[in-house]
Amino acid sequence: VLGSRGLGDVYKRQAYNASNKAMLFTYWNIGKRIVEQELSGSDRAEYGSNLISVLAEELTKEFGKNYSKRNLHYYIKFYQYFPEEQIVNACVHNLNWTHIRSLLRVSDENARYWYMKEAVDENWSARTLDRNIST
Repeated sequence: VLGSRGLGDVYKRQAYNASNKAMLFTYWNIGKRIVEQELSGSDRAEYGSNLISVLAEELTKEFGKNYSKRNLHYYIKFYQYFPEEQIVNACVHNLNWTHIRSLLRVSDENARYWYMKEAVDENWSARTLDRNIST
C-alpha cells in the first residue's frame, strides 16, 4: 500500500502529465491556427515574417514569453511536421516539449517518426533522444 508520500508522488506525476499534454496540444493548435488561418496553408505568406513578429509581440504581452517569435516558429514547425492530431495524441503521454523540439531538428520524415517511436517505446529522456539524434 502506498504511503501518503507515495500517493502524493502519484498525484504530482498525474498533474505533470496532464499539464504536459495540455501544453503540447496548445502549442500544436497554435501552429495549426497560424498555418491554416494566418498563412493560408503556405509556409510563408507574403506578409508572413511581419505577421509572426506582430503575433509574437501581441501574444507575449498578453500571455508571456512562451509566445516569442522563435517559439511561434517552433509551434508552426511542430504542426507542419506532425499534421495529424492522432499522431500528436499518441506521443504526448511520454514526450515533453524538449523531446518535440529535438524531433523538429530531424528533417527526414521517416527518421523523425522512427526517433519519436523509439523515444516513446523506450521511454527515452529528452537528453537520450537528443544524443541519439546527434549521433
